[in-house]
Amino acid sequence: MSAAQLAIPVALAYLALLFVLAYWANRRAEKGRSWTDNPLAYSLSLAVFCTAWTFYGSVGKASSSGPVFLTTYLGPLLLSPVWYLLLRQMVRVSKKQRISSIADFISARYGKSGFLGGLVAFIAFACVVPYISLQLKAITVSLNILIGYDPVSTDFSQMTILGDTAFFIAIILAIFIIFFGTQNLDSSKRRDGLMAVIVFESVFKLVTFLALGFYVAYGLYDGPGSIFQAALDKEELRPLLSMQGNDNLGYWDWSWFILISMSAILFLPRQFQVAVVENSHEQHLKMASWFFPLYLLLINLFVPIIAIAGRLYFEGQAYDADSFVLSLPLAEGQDALALLSFLGGLAAATGMIIIELV
Repeated sequence: MSAAQLAIPVALAYLALLFVLAYWANRRAEKGRSWTDNPLAYSLSLAVFCTAWTFYGSVGKASSSGPVFLTTYLGPLLLSPVWYLLLRQMVRVSKKQRISSIADFISARYGKSGFLGGLVAFIAFACVVPYISLQLKAITVSLNILIGYDPVSTDFSQMTILGDTAFFIAIILAIFIIFFGTQNLDSSKRRDGLMAVIVFESVFKLVTFLALGFYVAYGLYDGPGSIFQAALDKEELRPLLSMQGNDNLGYWDWSWFILISMSAILFLPRQFQVAVVENSHEQHLKMASWFFPLYLLLINLFVPIIAIAGRLYFEGQAYDADSFVLSLPLAEGQDALALLSFLGGLAAATGMIIIELV
């Protein structure tokens, strides 16, 4: 069967797997055998930072602007030497004050101000809603590409609700969150089922992206060196290998982008949830302080390779750079790899949506 025929059944099977995994993890936790109460699982849960933008958008950004996509991840990497100390203090305060959200944390710092807490919650809500919509859009577009739609020429805004994949996936995720995310609002109790899903998805999206990267580097081409050399030989691609990229960005631009990403790793609602609220032992922070930066390095290892390879492969054709992770294996008839890449992007998007909504 082709990727077009398997796309929807595989997506539904994957979402069903999340329900089974969460239920199994909850049952284990009830018996005192938590699957996620360990440093490795905690470290992997922090990778919810890597969303569908990491899976699709990073490649698209690298293919048009060069290495500036790295600023999203350089912030956490540069912060890692002091991140352990900052996060440990945040965990201690949050456990003592029984804090369950970033709004609670900030309001507690200023005399438990209800107005301030409400203001922070409103700002977070206003910022999160469009971010979630981007994840749903990524799922819809990637699924439609597998089904056979052209991402360049198709106007997805004309779809009806019955034909809108994001609508049904949003309903499924909402049901999942109700069952495994909001049954218990006691910040002192872990959501083992929820965290088991996030840990699984963190591993899955990393493995799928590395598999795609290896295929592009060594299956389509003769290694990264041949790809970069081909880019150097083409004037229009040469800027993608420089710090300024096609956008002529300077050190000041890079500094601001890095500063924002430093703030994001500490204060994004989903990062606060997994790093602070779901933390059961502050000793887990020691492993996370080096394992999480390593994860960020690995998941970005093949981004510039896939980006430049896509530009080379589709030279002279209309293309959607954000979809290179799907269009490259599909163009080569690698339907299984295309489905695997789609599921990796689905994992990156659903993990973000689940934790952000909680």
